[in-house]
Amino acid sequence: MIVVGAGLAGLGAALELAKRGIQVTVFEASGHPGGRTRTLRHPFSDGLYAEAGAMTVTENCHYTMHYLKEMGLETAPSDLVDTDFSYHRNGTRIRPDRIAAHAGELGLHPAERELSIQDMIAQYVTTPNEGIGPELVELTWTPTPRLLELDRISVREILEQRGASAAAISLIEPLFLEMRGGELEAASAMAWARYESGPRALSTAGAEWHKIKGGTDLLARALAGQLTDRIHYGKPVVRVAQDEHEAQVSFLDHNRIRTASADRVLITAPFSALRRVNLSMAGLSAEKHAAIRRLRYCSAVRVFLQVREKFWPEDKLMLSTDTPICTVRDATPSAPGPRKIVECWLTGWAAQAAAQLSPDERINFALNQLEPLLPGARDHFEIGTSIAWDTEPYIEGAYILPETGHAEIMAHTRKPEGRIHFAGEHTAFEPNGGSMNYALESAVRTMVELSAA
Repeated sequence: MIVVGAGLAGLGAALELAKRGIQVTVFEASGHPGGRTRTLRHPFSDGLYAEAGAMTVTENCHYTMHYLKEMGLETAPSDLVDTDFSYHRNGTRIRPDRIAAHAGELGLHPAERELSIQDMIAQYVTTPNEGIGPELVELTWTPTPRLLELDRISVREILEQRGASAAAISLIEPLFLEMRGGELEAASAMAWARYESGPRALSTAGAEWHKIKGGTDLLARALAGQLTDRIHYGKPVVRVAQDEHEAQVSFLDHNRIRTASADRVLITAPFSALRRVNLSMAGLSAEKHAAIRRLRYCSAVRVFLQVREKFWPEDKLMLSTDTPICTVRDATPSAPGPRKIVECWLTGWAAQAAAQLSPDERINFALNQLEPLLPGARDHFEIGTSIAWDTEPYIEGAYILPETGHAEIMAHTRKPEGRIHFAGEHTAFEPNGGSMNYALESAVRTMVELSAA
């Protein structure tokens, strides 16, 4: 068995295969495991680190919790909940409990001016979603006619249909964690409604939201540690083929192209990267090719700035802004010592623009934007780094953005094609992505497929 990619899906599948005595070889294009679980420890000082990719796990992430327990890893409370959250709009810092005092300058409709943020969520999200039907929250589900109707419109359209003003949408949008990496004009209302009605929504996050203690990369490293001699790093796959007898992958090995054969191949690489792999002899269906071409990934740039001390009053800073740096937060609120890491979390078109900058330009851009929001940022700045997921080699996108019409390609993303199988967060049963659990779920689902085959 050959596995393409050593992200969580590839590692989980390879580990389960190895447990069953199956010979498995993993080809990973980069020099490290984990894919989009990326903990940045360099160039920071004093043991500081920051999460550049997946960050959270909940009690409902059963597959992730299983592997954390198996690998002997612990969790800690997530940094994304119980924050000192504020908005920065039109040059003014506004706390959520002071929205009514700024309703006019924000541009809220007259009927919205006395509503709290929670009132807006209830009026435009929670209550209408509850009326859609039980299929919205079932653990196992299929797109019903009502859900397919939602899949034909965008998140912004459905919020506008429900009466939300542009200002109200701007205020509640930061809570749509998995949708804000793209444009609400493009995101499927079906995928959004399913996500917001489930247990993993940021708008309902509570004490059950966790992070992996010590860094998310510890899970990938622990899984990879069980597969040391089976993983081949720095071996990007450039071609996949199959016939009635075997499947083949061709890969770069330094300055040579080599080919390996196996009875089956499992592809876990994101479709954004798979578009650069030659599949002309893979025998894939037209529907699979269409899904590979169509599936879109969110644009995200995450800039991390180490400062010599905390120079803001909030204990757990998180700021939603109307500037190009989108979200500003303290990425190390519980870290000991005076130094902190401030994150500027860019998404959508702003991330696409920042991805075109050089690493040094990106740091300078973030500091220029941050200074008016947190005066003293430049004076306190020591060192920084960033990651632009759109330009990250062999990945090319943060997590899937289920656009309108997503139901048309969902089943085709995960359907096996002859001797070739598919896993990864983009192949999960849920119509949204961005979850470690979805990646590991897909690995388990692939084991069921292989057993049947």
